[in-house]
Amino acid sequence: MKSLTVVKFGGSLVRNVEIQNRFFRELAIISRKQHVILVHGGGQEIDILLKKFSLRSKFVNGLRFTDASTIEIVEMALSGKVNRFLTTGLIKNGVNAVGISGKDGKSVICKQIKSLGFVGKPIKINKKLIDVLMKAGFLLVIASIASDANGNIMNVNADTLAASIAVSFKAKKLIFLTDVSGVFDKNKNKIEEIRVNEVGNLIKNQIVTGGMIPKIKACVVSVKKGVKEIWIADGASGVININGTLLKS
Repeated sequence: MKSLTVVKFGGSLVRNVEIQNRFFRELAIISRKQHVILVHGGGQEIDILLKKFSLRSKFVNGLRFTDASTIEIVEMALSGKVNRFLTTGLIKNGVNAVGISGKDGKSVICKQIKSLGFVGKPIKINKKLIDVLMKAGFLLVIASIASDANGNIMNVNADTLAASIAVSFKAKKLIFLTDVSGVFDKNKNKIEEIRVNEVGNLIKNQIVTGGMIPKIKACVVSVKKGVKEIWIADGASGVININGTLLKS
């Protein structure tokens, strides 16, 4: 069995053509040697569609509150636009890519976080569909949409989803590609390496804030459950020569 790398592609990177093209080329190279699962969100695309429908977003501790109207827009943006865009970009670079969401094949079952509306936290990864496609030679592009045990659609934080998949499939490496080159201290210097027991103080002292909080919490869970190498990295640096912060046990 080939080793597996799980990559989470940040939504803000979708609009940078130069970064996109480099990412597609490099992921194509990596996928020839190992299994790759690409997980994505798409916050900017969601915001654009919400604006078109005269709807506003509300965030709670860095997570989007998702009401009944918003969840339809979220699925439209993620499964209907961003997923198709990423899958097409990879196919153009010679990758046998296929796009799904976490709700397809009941691949990701969530427990609803009621304080956030139609938002779920992954509690079970049903590996069958993903495993079948991966073993058949496909690179999966997974939108961060899932369902609860009753089939109700849920918005899922893409960082949390990527971490859950990495843990479930015992990935060797998990890479969070974002628009910053890692985690920075109060002097704006990049922190090269973080141990999981340091994360609590980083959040408490407000060194890690906003949308970086769920990202780094997902890293901690993944490290504790066996993922060896986790990066929060600059999307502009690509996925071969990674420039970012390494999280370790």
